[in-house]
Amino acid sequence: MPPLLIASPLSLSGKTAVAVALGRRFQDAGRSVALSRLAGDDHAAEDARLFSGLAFNVGRQAEPVEPAAAAADADVTLIEAPAGDPRGPSGSLSAKALVVVAYSDPLPADIPSYCRALGDACSGVIITRVPSRRLEATRAAAEAAGVRLVALVPEDRLLAAPSLAAIAEALEVDSSFLNSARDNVIDRPIISSISADPSQGYFAHYNPNAVIVRADKPDQQLAALNAGSPCLIITGGLPMLSYVEDRAQEEQIPLLRTHFDTGATVERLEALYGATPFSGQAKVDRVADLLGEVDVSSLV
Repeated sequence: MPPLLIASPLSLSGKTAVAVALGRRFQDAGRSVALSRLAGDDHAAEDARLFSGLAFNVGRQAEPVEPAAAAADADVTLIEAPAGDPRGPSGSLSAKALVVVAYSDPLPADIPSYCRALGDACSGVIITRVPSRRLEATRAAAEAAGVRLVALVPEDRLLAAPSLAAIAEALEVDSSFLNSARDNVIDRPIISSISADPSQGYFAHYNPNAVIVRADKPDQQLAALNAGSPCLIITGGLPMLSYVEDRAQEEQIPLLRTHFDTGATVERLEALYGATPFSGQAKVDRVADLLGEVDVSSLV
């Protein structure tokens, strides 16, 4: 069976998420799956490591591969290509190709020409990050443009959220206990109150998976810990109360200590959402559910 190439005109369109989801779907259909990532862009190494860690991937390459080495001894081989022109890789692999594009309004005008360049090798298009209110309009627009639509992936907060490791890098943090939680997805951060009122009820009500709190607010920090917050992002660069640090160490709760103030911290976090590479088991499970209705047999 020829490989299926996952291609896209632009980076960060959702190729990795789609490749992982389809791999899970093929596995659920009783087929062995090999996932590979071709070299050629800044995200290749990270994607290859993600693929190698997936339980269903019989390929297990932890580094990007060249087209000639991408095929594996599996029922289905899925190969993610770098963004851009896929005709070279698809031709050298005798592969079918699935095109992934991110939603925009109107749809990118070059989708039909991109698909035509693939000729008969094109299996169709998956459009990602589609707002729920625009699903039917997007479907109609794709059909009007002559695009063979395979699936629409709705916009999803979890899929758009960055990992704790990406947040740590963006905030230039002095982090504690990050290794065990670096792939945790932070989709529910909240900013702590600056008032002196007790905040434990506030944190418990919103159930955040990260609390952004100033370094000089130990009462707020302890309230977040008491409410079960799994991560604290400490802003301002000032010394912290040693009791809070000891408590976090005892409970193995990551403390991300940044020199940025709260306003700058939030601005840096905001820029990460929808703009970081796909990673983490939570995202693997979510995107597989979102593509649960795709007829994968029709793609190969």
